[in-house]
Amino acid sequence: MPSLPGHEIIGTRMVGEMPPVELVDMWIRVTSAVVKHGFEIRYRDLEPPRTGTFNGLHIVLDPDVDFEMQCFILLHLFGHSVQWVAPALQPKLKFLQCSDDKEEFLMHLRDYEFEAARIGMRLLHSVGVTQLDQWYSDFVETDWRYVERFYREGEIPPWEECRASSCPVITPCDIPELEHREVEVRFAF
Repeated sequence: MPSLPGHEIIGTRMVGEMPPVELVDMWIRVTSAVVKHGFEIRYRDLEPPRTGTFNGLHIVLDPDVDFEMQCFILLHLFGHSVQWVAPALQPKLKFLQCSDDKEEFLMHLRDYEFEAARIGMRLLHSVGVTQLDQWYSDFVETDWRYVERFYREGEIPPWEECRASSCPVITPCDIPELEHREVEVRFAF
């Protein structure tokens, strides 16, 4: 049976089921934009459960992670990298580092995660990729469910149990001015 190009598939695309042709096109555009914003992209074998890291200067991806996940991680870690090197966003970060109340921490963590997502969406749009908004938004919500469960339950949940679809579309926000500097290494899992 011949395969259909991505634009001919009818129905909702689940996270984990994006056609490779669309991913490759997005990857080429996004990697170029990430580098033009001053971040280096590297591949390195990371200790599980880490899938990617960032330190304000470069973003590292684990090559053993499937390609669709790499695409999302790059967009998301770009957003987090911006948060840590944009002077305008620095005041928001202190709330993540000084809250002892779990619910307050999770509220700030959600804001932090979704701000990174909005920055990633802006990057997508800036390179002309606007047809993947629902895919990206569903991935963001899936990622949030995963992270929230980890912080609530203390262990990494099965990714499949966190899958989301038909989520509200992420609204892009502007990418502020950046002052690249090395920050403490942070990671995605």
